[in-house]
Amino acid sequence: MAKKLQMCGTEEEMRDVAARICKNYLHGAWKTVDPRELDFRRISGGLSNFLYYVALPDETSKLGCYNRDLSSDTEPETVVSKMMRKSMIRSNSFTMEEPRKVLLRIYGQVHGERAMDAIVTESVIFTLLSERRLGPKLHGVFSGGRIEEYIPARPLLTKELAEPALSMKIAEKMAAIHSMDVPLSKEPNWVWKTMGKWLKTAKEERLAGTTPGKNEEEQRIIKYLKTVDFDKEIEWLKKFIATVDSPVVFCHNDMQEGNILMLEDVAPSHDDEVSSVYVQTYSDSDMEKSFKENNHTIKSSNFEPLTHFDDANTSDSIFSRISDSGEPKLVLIDFEYCAYNYRGFDIANHFQEWGYDYTNPEHPFYFENQENCPTLEQKEIFIKEYLKHYQCNVSEEKTLLAPSIDDVNQLLNEVEAFAMVSHLFWSLWSLVNASKSKIPFGYWEYAISRLETYQRLKQEVIKKDKFGFPQKRKICEVDI
Repeated sequence: MAKKLQMCGTEEEMRDVAARICKNYLHGAWKTVDPRELDFRRISGGLSNFLYYVALPDETSKLGCYNRDLSSDTEPETVVSKMMRKSMIRSNSFTMEEPRKVLLRIYGQVHGERAMDAIVTESVIFTLLSERRLGPKLHGVFSGGRIEEYIPARPLLTKELAEPALSMKIAEKMAAIHSMDVPLSKEPNWVWKTMGKWLKTAKEERLAGTTPGKNEEEQRIIKYLKTVDFDKEIEWLKKFIATVDSPVVFCHNDMQEGNILMLEDVAPSHDDEVSSVYVQTYSDSDMEKSFKENNHTIKSSNFEPLTHFDDANTSDSIFSRISDSGEPKLVLIDFEYCAYNYRGFDIANHFQEWGYDYTNPEHPFYFENQENCPTLEQKEIFIKEYLKHYQCNVSEEKTLLAPSIDDVNQLLNEVEAFAMVSHLFWSLWSLVNASKSKIPFGYWEYAISRLETYQRLKQEVIKKDKFGFPQKRKICEVDI
């Protein structure tokens, strides 16, 4: 049936197949509604995923009045459908529990050596997050795709990461993710394996021979990058990280502002146009990262736009259970890079994203503002909130307690060390995408930007070790 939806040529054909899928996996009015009455729109899609918006009609009085069975246009109403219709007419309780609007995701063509493994892994993660109310509700899974909750949200802006209330809420969400027990390998080798894979591709395809640059600046960057011994840098980094005691937890590994959604309280009307929000899809390559901006959208094939919804009946979802205490309502998306990893990497990587704003409408399509990276005080706020919730999540008492000074300083040291890993990691990612990705982005510039920051941080570590320079100020009793 999913293949039918991919191959359908007309909107009417797609609507009928989508209605059949929703009928099979949803309940209430979905069982009897006429496909022609559904609000049905193809949001976007390509080789990776097809996304469809499917909603019941606005007139709730219609919901119990359909007797058309979707198996054919002429087949009479069955005994079961009659009973269903009568039950719906008698009671509103059944229809009130059903989702009124859903996102129908159909997997597109699957390519690559481990593409299917990635789909299975992400589906498991999506299910676990749904069950634990850390992500959109999962309404149904079938061989060719899934039915998801439709959420009203927008991605955060880079500048919003520094707002204390939002930063503390992000810390709480990260603690929840890190507290999860996920059926994946617990060995912390993901970051090194990924960097090794990217380096192999970079050496064989991007830095081999006479790689052309579009202009003199790109040619200069390429010439310099060819002189860098990335193998040596990775080996040095591995040895250094081996001296850092950082717990291994389930990590998001890409918690940038585009992957943090702010839920919106006001939903658009029925006729409102689609607004862009980024949600994960499956890519032919796992080497593309999302970049977004307000008007000029830079995005990889891993992401597709999603619309708002107005669903007051999702009582079991994460969104309807959030209190009206005035706290920010956030949800994390895009677990493409999720894996067990050092907690220091996840937090350090998030902090580094404070310094990169992907809303530049002109080349290189990003702004680098290292001065916007969190101060020590801002790191303290985040880390204290993170540790408070993480310790609560993993303890039997489930009590929120202030972390000790030693625990906060330990994590600060981890973050300082893993900042280097983050910069080298995304430098290699950008190298792999340079000259290959069709997305308008300054990959060569971004690669050298992250590399130069890595080299600067590395020299600081070497000088500190060689000359015994004092550590950065630690937290004292007065800070707690």
